[in-house]
Amino acid sequence: MSKIKMDIIKCNWNEIEKYQSQLTKESGLYFWYRSHNPKELLYVGEATDLYRRMMQYQKDKREGYNNPNILELIESESDSIMVAFQPIDTHVMDKKERKRHLKEKEASFIQDWIPLFNIEENPRYQNHSIQKVIGQVVLKANREVTFIEMREYLFRKWRGKVSYKRLDEALANKQ
Repeated sequence: MSKIKMDIIKCNWNEIEKYQSQLTKESGLYFWYRSHNPKELLYVGEATDLYRRMMQYQKDKREGYNNPNILELIESESDSIMVAFQPIDTHVMDKKERKRHLKEKEASFIQDWIPLFNIEENPRYQNHSIQKVIGQVVLKANREVTFIEMREYLFRKWRGKVSYKRLDEALANKQ
């Protein structure tokens, strides 16, 4: 079992190096957003070493796993880009278990907060993600949930960022 540490670290992208000692060898999630609009989450990722992961972005490696939208933002408006880190204590887990756990946390966060630049697991872009959330809601409710009830709940949950049309498609799909 992992434990989310409560000490969330927030900093401007240009100040990452100041946090090297706090982020090196720390597992967890990282969140990109603009300083002038902190409510619009741009991207969420997971890493077994948060500092090393940020250095991959800083070195501007075009190949690999760097999100191209984030790379573009770094180039065009790095002064207004913020990164927040949520360390998660996974030290008692083996490497495979740690990676799986972090991926689950990342997917759950994406399904809840629908960041703009995440594609995988994002209800904004993928019907199967909406359907996963529907399954979780029904399981938690432990009762039958009507089409209309689910549709309205999800529309409110995602603050209108997932259209009724997409919700209807996901709800109508029998897969």
